[in-house]
Amino acid sequence: MSLPLSGFEMAFKALPEPTYLLDEAGRVLACSAVGARVLGMPEELLAGQSWARLALGAEEMALLDSGRGVALATGAPHSVEATWPSERGTRLHSFCFTPVRDGQGAPQLLVTVRPLTEAEAVFSRALAVEQASRAEVEAAERRQSFLYQAMTTLFAHPPDPQGMYTLLAHLAVPDLADWCLVDAVEQGPFVSRVAVAHLDPTQAEQARALTRRFERREAPVGVLRVLHTGEPELVPAVTDSLLRAAASEPEHPALLSLLQARSYMIVPLKARGHTLGAVTFVSSASGRRYGPNDLALAEDLCVRASLAIDNARLFGESRRATRAREDLLAVVSHDLKNPLGVVQLASALLLRGWQGKPGGEQVRKQAGRIQAAAERMGRLISDLLDWGRIEAGGLPLEPSEQEVSSLLTEALESVRPLAEARGLRVAAELPDEDVRVDCDRTRVLQVLGNLLGNAVKFTPDGGQLTVGARVHRGELHLWVRDTGAGIRPEALPHVFERYWQAKDAESRGTGLGLTIAKGIVEAHGGRIWAQSEWGKGSTFTFTLPLAGENAENDTHPSR
Repeated sequence: MSLPLSGFEMAFKALPEPTYLLDEAGRVLACSAVGARVLGMPEELLAGQSWARLALGAEEMALLDSGRGVALATGAPHSVEATWPSERGTRLHSFCFTPVRDGQGAPQLLVTVRPLTEAEAVFSRALAVEQASRAEVEAAERRQSFLYQAMTTLFAHPPDPQGMYTLLAHLAVPDLADWCLVDAVEQGPFVSRVAVAHLDPTQAEQARALTRRFERREAPVGVLRVLHTGEPELVPAVTDSLLRAAASEPEHPALLSLLQARSYMIVPLKARGHTLGAVTFVSSASGRRYGPNDLALAEDLCVRASLAIDNARLFGESRRATRAREDLLAVVSHDLKNPLGVVQLASALLLRGWQGKPGGEQVRKQAGRIQAAAERMGRLISDLLDWGRIEAGGLPLEPSEQEVSSLLTEALESVRPLAEARGLRVAAELPDEDVRVDCDRTRVLQVLGNLLGNAVKFTPDGGQLTVGARVHRGELHLWVRDTGAGIRPEALPHVFERYWQAKDAESRGTGLGLTIAKGIVEAHGGRIWAQSEWGKGSTFTFTLPLAGENAENDTHPSR
């Protein structure tokens, strides 16, 4: 092969450093005598060979190919450093790629290779280590940023499993994959493809055209193997041998072929010990080859996605259970209230017409018991409905500005007859000034009635109960105090729990009274708590927000 630099052939061959002339494809056109000698090959054998493939390893070959490509693309000299043979052995060299053109204007590259001195080599290695370290830090920062963004996006999304699957697929493209497919395990033995993402929506339709539902079974590779074992699958390069191994599961090689996969990862979605599905990350047009670092990032993403998907599923199950409970309570209350109304009406008629009739006294006594039982049943139904609304977060309130003294007086008068019948003294500690609150009057009276009713129930004859209020730090404190037996210390933390009742209570209700009172107070934006000393009585206190003018005027830390 004749050399293009025929006029300067002797000078070119005599250059003291390894020098090579390459064509646009990177094949050797000519080289200096030193260049051929360090490679241990005659010049005539070097001619026409791919120059980068003469490097010592794949890493050097990729680096030299990259430098050659940059010089051709920019039209300007470009330098890289890599190991290369020399007359003193393999060592670090500097490669300078200089674009030139032949007599017909075709692009060529002149490559000069200069061995680095020991000092230069030490400096170059230190610089390489520093750059590698910086690259690792930057990669770690990008990884954390990606995962943080994914976490924020997933948990800011409405708790809908299908929405989570779609969001996960689109989070992976293009940062982690050219294609992303998500398969979800159904309740039975089947698996459904629930999301596909690609930068080009028309190509995503091709993947959707594949089988979208298949049965779970053992398989040597692919999604079915990952779902069966719960372990991820990493394939850096899709090879013919891999496709042959997957022949027993025809869908897998068909999918890889359709997606033009060059590399892929499959990572399971797992939560609370169960496999929810699997995510397939595919590299195609980008040519990226997945490695352990890519798999670690994909696994971190899937851990977060699994948590979000599982939370969405649990939220959906909770909502369905809440809706079913509400429906049940509504049906029960409706079906019970109608016959209950008949019982109450009948007992009232019996109480009205018993006088002057044979056995009338016995009729009056039994009718009174029927009426009392019907009233108690009505309260139980109302408690169950209120509790259901509180649990669902939908307790209806109709707030308005209310005068505090009026609220306390009405609540106290409602229990006064029962208290006085038991020989209990009742007292009110009302605010001196006109204090007003924003509240639902009926609901607050319900809270006070519940607390006063419990005070009457648990205070022995001859005791005292007190209801009071005062403004403290911008809010109203209301309390009910009794001189009863009090609450044992071990029981005090549980008094507001649903279904909790004192073991020594004489009468039994639903155990929801204090739970409902707590729900009503919190729906107003207040707090409720209990204080008690065994043998000396109890005090239940709750807060309500002051009306606007009162809140502005209350500048004292306490009153």
